[in-house]
Amino acid sequence: MRIQARKNQQPDFGTYHHSTPRSSEKTREKVKIVFTKVFGDLPFSRDDRLKILDVGCGLGFLSCVCAEYYQNAKVTGFDTFEHGSLKDSSLAKAKNNAKILGFQERVRFQKGDLFSSDYSKGKFDLFVSSLVFHNLGRKRFDAYERLAYWIMSKSYIVLGDLFFDYKLDLRRLAGLFDTVEKKPSFNICRQYKLLILSEQKK
Repeated sequence: MRIQARKNQQPDFGTYHHSTPRSSEKTREKVKIVFTKVFGDLPFSRDDRLKILDVGCGLGFLSCVCAEYYQNAKVTGFDTFEHGSLKDSSLAKAKNNAKILGFQERVRFQKGDLFSSDYSKGKFDLFVSSLVFHNLGRKRFDAYERLAYWIMSKSYIVLGDLFFDYKLDLRRLAGLFDTVEKKPSFNICRQYKLLILSEQKK
């Protein structure tokens, strides 16, 4: 499954810090494989009218992967578009990428901060994020609590990132969520880990 661009235009999903354009593209190809495999394991149909939130969406790569896989989903990508893993990130570029790929009717982007955005509980069926939380340092623990507040009993979080500390991160996550399931990274890189989280601890 490959995202098809329209009118011979190609989306520009950017270059990760400490990387090259080609290396960044290869990383995204592997990230897409991992996420689509995990999507196939979730209890959703590809035709379900899901509401999906991409946390720290950057230039919209993972948002578009979600829109391609879940063909009736509405995807919201939010980011500060100022810092993080990508160079030269902007809201306009993210919107243009979705337009090039034909997802502009189902994918929308907005500026937001994980710690101040007011997303009510029960608004989303699926939360996704990749290569974001490690940039937060110790504030990522507050971010985990934020996700736990947003999630409902039938919602899921698919979180892919670098450098999960198994003593700190997983202990904190296990205290917040009923299910913390580790998935193989399919050799994206040695440090990349993928987690599925579901249901806030009662």
